[in-house]
Amino acid sequence: MEKKNSISFEYKVLPTYNAYAVSGVHGGLNASGEVVANFFHERSRIPKKQSYNITEDGQLTIDPDTPKPDDSIIRNILFSISMNPNTARVVGQWLVDRANEHQDFLEKQDQGGKK
Repeated sequence: MEKKNSISFEYKVLPTYNAYAVSGVHGGLNASGEVVANFFHERSRIPKKQSYNITEDGQLTIDPDTPKPDDSIIRNILFSISMNPNTARVVGQWLVDRANEHQDFLEKQDQGGKK
């Protein structure tokens, strides 16, 4: 029997698939030595209530007595992943490679725009 020198992978999108805008990651190693990454999105706090005054010309101006939300930043944890250290290295390198491609793209655009 002849050994195959190639393999094909088919990608299927699950019904539970979601795309997320990620601001950062927090994590570490779990008890099994896997890398755990908790991806989050940052946003400012949304006030519970805002009051406005209506000027004579119909414009809205915020009421100065409206309580201000505190200035803390909210980090909503979107999802977590865990992977063995080797997979973490491969994923990390893949991310670095994509970031470098983007940088190269920007530099080429910048050079093309100069006369």
